Formats: sequence, structure tokens, C-alpha cells
Amino acid sequence: MTHTDSASGSKRRSLAVRSAWVVLLALVAAGCAPDYGGRQAVSGTVKFKGQPLDDGVIEFRPLEGDGATKSGAQVLAGKYQIPAEFGLVPGKYRVSITAGDGRTRANTEEPPGPTGANIVSKDRIPPEYNLESKQEVEVTAKGPNVFDYEIP
Repeated sequence: MTHTDSASGSKRRSLAVRSAWVVLLALVAAGCAPDYGGRQAVSGTVKFKGQPLDDGVIEFRPLEGDGATKSGAQVLAGKYQIPAEFGLVPGKYRVSITAGDGRTRANTEEPPGPTGANIVSKDRIPPEYNLESKQEVEVTAKGPNVFDYEIP
């Protein structure tokens, strides 16, 4: 065996060891993705009178005190999304949706101000989808947790 053969074999072993470390680190990194305490991403669509809801809020409140968390999102152009980072732990939730009209005056004798002062926004969404909501969903660990709503 010559010095060249020995150096070549050493380089191959070194490359093999480095490759093994790269693969091991990649596997460890893949297994270390954050789980956000088991929270799940939630998304969906909201239609109001057959059209995507232009602007509103959707909120998920836990039905049981089992450690579930409350969360919500803004609905824009009929879509909402809650990333896992701010998502919901598996469990059952009551859903409420609100969307103000953006033009109801608190004092009808005064005009709305330039910053929207004097506007209280009357909710456009029927009570059975917000204040008196009976809408329920179950968030699961295996997902996907996509919940769509059609509000008449």
C-alpha cells in the first residue's frame, strides 16, 4: 500500500463520516419541528348570503374545561386561517362569527367623524352564528381542521 492509497482511503472514510453526520443532523432536525403544545392549525371559508364575507371575525371557544384554548382570526375575502402557533388543541369548540356593518351611528343627530367616531357597527351576522351560536366543531390531532360556513 502506498502513501497515495492510504490518503485516498482516509479521504473516503472522512467523507463517509461527514455524510453520516449530515444525514443524522437532518433526521434530528426533522423530528424537532415545533409542536406548539399540540395546537393545530385551523382554516376555512365563510360565506354570507351566498358571497364570501368581506370582513369579519371568527372565534373558537372551548366547550369543556379540558385545557383547550380559545383562539380566533380575522375573516378577509371569505377566508380565515389560524396557524398552529396560535391554533387550537384537540377538543370541541363553539364557533361564533361577527361582522359589523361599519356605518351605524351611535348618535343619529351627529354625523360620523373623519376617524370613524360615532360609528358602533351593527352586526350583520344572525345571532345563531354569534351571540346565540350553537355552531360546534371538533379539532383533531390528525386534521385537517378545515371548517367552512354558509350563513343565510
